[in-house]
Amino acid sequence: MDFDFIIIGSGLSGLITSLILEKYGNVLIVTKRKPEDGSTSLAQGGIAAVVSEKDSFISHAKDTMNAGCHLNNLKAVKFLVKDAPKAVDFLNHLGVPFDRKGSEYILGKEGAHSFPRIVHASDFTGQNIEQTLLNRVINSKRIAIWENTFTVKLLMENDVCLGVQIIKDDNVINCLTGTVVLATGGLGQVYLWTTNPEVSTGDGIAMANQAGAEIQDLEFIQFHPTALESDSRPLFLLSEAIRGEGAKLVNTQGKRFMEIVDPRMELAPRDIVAREVFRQKKKGRVYLDIRHKGKQFLEKRFPNIFSELKKRGINMSLDLIPITPAAHYSSGGIKVDLYGRTNIPNLFAFGEVSCTGIHGANRLASNSLPEAVVFPMHFESIVDKLPKEIPHKTFPLPRITG
Repeated sequence: MDFDFIIIGSGLSGLITSLILEKYGNVLIVTKRKPEDGSTSLAQGGIAAVVSEKDSFISHAKDTMNAGCHLNNLKAVKFLVKDAPKAVDFLNHLGVPFDRKGSEYILGKEGAHSFPRIVHASDFTGQNIEQTLLNRVINSKRIAIWENTFTVKLLMENDVCLGVQIIKDDNVINCLTGTVVLATGGLGQVYLWTTNPEVSTGDGIAMANQAGAEIQDLEFIQFHPTALESDSRPLFLLSEAIRGEGAKLVNTQGKRFMEIVDPRMELAPRDIVAREVFRQKKKGRVYLDIRHKGKQFLEKRFPNIFSELKKRGINMSLDLIPITPAAHYSSGGIKVDLYGRTNIPNLFAFGEVSCTGIHGANRLASNSLPEAVVFPMHFESIVDKLPKEIPHKTFPLPRITG
């Protein structure tokens, strides 16, 4: 089966890329579960972008570099922060209901950010984005989505990617195309304690590696400091925005411990906070405390989190919230340039599966959503240079038994 473009993955970067490419040909999105089952729907915080006159690109870039221990690709960082506001505008144009007061965005503040710059849609920003884009995709006449379809491998000839091999309805199918885009997300499920959904098993990185793609910085796995401590899997994420609104981290004795670790206290970069939470947990339990804000504020600002905790018997306006660090994000991935190009002709990657180097050793809070939009937008500038003809080639099909 032939398509002009094939995208593996149905999160933010996959859906955005499909909406960009539909102008240029027919697009197939392949996703191994339901389209909304990935990490995008779980994103609570928002999009880091300089949309306030009090803020600056230099400040956002500096915060990004500091969080990443200055192991970031500075060129990529500058590109991201400059175009992040354009990503917000694009999503706004598509209908994402960001929180506003009049004509101005309501901006949140998160760890290691010098200014409030988090554009959000309540505390389920990712879910709002996913549903808005998915509705657009479903109504497109040039985009097809194959659900519950597993991508086995990239089809390669002479070190060039010519398509993908998939399993759909128990049938193995070779799909040929001039352009393959990997947008498969992360790999958090290789860890016992993770905030990532069940689908985050690193498939995209694995198949790209097998095909000969360069992989970069996989040692930089970010652990989020505040996942809800429980027996359920994956662990429920407690957004960094809660600490941005004044939540404190306390130990079993009720002592606030971050004030002696870092002058930014609870709003230090995630790696610093997560390491200290881990150390404290060796002595006992660790809690998130935002009781001082009151029920009315918390229900309005964090309706999703308030409701989820209530289901689990926790009233965040009255109770301490037990937390644990958990694997959250892969800062490394398939090495790409600012257009998403890998070292394999015809193969591109966007979102968490990719690595432009913007995150360095540790991602700055809320930089993942703008990343997933900015680079696909830049990719559009080279679409006219992509192969126009679908390759004519026969690849062998494996026999499925059982």
